[in-house]
Amino acid sequence: MGTRELVKKVQLYSGFSDQESQMALEQMVDSLARRLTEGERKDFASQLPPELQMIARDALPLADKHQDIVGEFMEAQRVPEPRAKKQILSSWHALKDAITPGEIEDMRANATVALLH
Repeated sequence: MGTRELVKKVQLYSGFSDQESQMALEQMVDSLARRLTEGERKDFASQLPPELQMIARDALPLADKHQDIVGEFMEAQRVPEPRAKKQILSSWHALKDAITPGEIEDMRANATVALLH
């Protein structure tokens, strides 16, 4: 599944514009990758289209992996909390279509994001 198809899925799940869907998807890949160990980040990146692989591979690990992802989205995307949650959920649903069930479980366990459950 390519990046374009994933962006379209984010749009389908959210009703966002093409540009906002792309930005939300890229932010989600970065946010998830930053919460993973190096090995997990490589596994995650390997399942993504090339454009998103670069984002995942280049993500710098967080010092506090429990950092609030909603707050991170609100700040990075400059959106209110309900919009940030919608960006997170729609991007997560699109990404779940692109990665293996095992990787999904790793993400849920390691991202410590209640919204992903």
